Amino acid sequence: MGIMGWSIPDKGEGVNDAQSVVFQEYMDVLIEGMSGRNCVLSGCTVTGGAGMTPTVAKGAVLSAGVLFAIASATVTIATADATYPRIDLIVITSAGAKAVRAGTAAANPKPPARTTDDVVIAAIYVPANATTILTTHSTDLRIMRGRVTLKATTTPVTFNNNSTIQTYFTVTLPSGLFLAGQQLRCTCGGSWLTNTSGLSVLTLTIAYGGTTLFADATTTPTASAVRGGWYLDFILNAQSNTAQQTAGIFTTQAAVTAGRVAPTTGTAGMLEAIPAAAVANAPVVTAFRGSAAVDSDAADRTLTVQWTMSVANANSEMTMDFGIAELL
Repeated sequence: MGIMGWSIPDKGEGVNDAQSVVFQEYMDVLIEGMSGRNCVLSGCTVTGGAGMTPTVAKGAVLSAGVLFAIASATVTIATADATYPRIDLIVITSAGAKAVRAGTAAANPKPPARTTDDVVIAAIYVPANATTILTTHSTDLRIMRGRVTLKATTTPVTFNNNSTIQTYFTVTLPSGLFLAGQQLRCTCGGSWLTNTSGLSVLTLTIAYGGTTLFADATTTPTASAVRGGWYLDFILNAQSNTAQQTAGIFTTQAAVTAGRVAPTTGTAGMLEAIPAAAVANAPVVTAFRGSAAVDSDAADRTLTVQWTMSVANANSEMTMDFGIAELL
């Protein structure tokens, strides 16, 4: 979890009376953010705009633990008081809408009461007679939370006797969630079986936004009635809004029986292949990388993990026992 730096604009009197009251507001917001109930996952910065309409940037929040994608838009600050300053709060409501909670003008103003499960993103200091809200009038109150589980499934998914591409794990990332500089981790695992003379070559495909990040066929395993295990772990990096990069490992249990060969990825996109040790039940690990020119900021994007069997045979089987996607 990151805690954003913040400051309160000075009223021009050399002493900032609003500092302590907004600090208390910040501490209240911090407690809610630390719980993971009401917090910002990405974006949602506030900047000054034309007149009394600051801009909220695109991003994503959790309100009451529910994920909301936030589109960039302006919000309107009410007319300033002629005599006294005021402190308003810009929030994302429990319905995922941008809103302004207006404070009360006073010689020593205080932030207004928040509605249950408001995600506070900024405090706005509204000077007396103000006609424009500047960026310097905005205090960043976002509580940024990382390592959020976006999806976790433990329901087994099994395919056999099928040679068409099959989706084992999928997660949709709403626009505004996966912005430049962020990372997503995906882990999947399960078991495989090739107990047939018509040995099945497997093709692993990882796609984002309908574009392939990585695809490669495995080597041909030897037939065995003993079921082996497999594990996939990779990171998706948003290098920029139009350049997504992935790197990870794929490992399978090898040498379960004498002379058995486990499926491992081939050569396309490989960084290196780590050979199995010369002992029974040693794993075979393959590291891989890939990329795709997909804009993560233009629309909702789906990440998928898919397998394809080269032979439709009931004795060739691929099972995923779990899949997890986390925003880091």
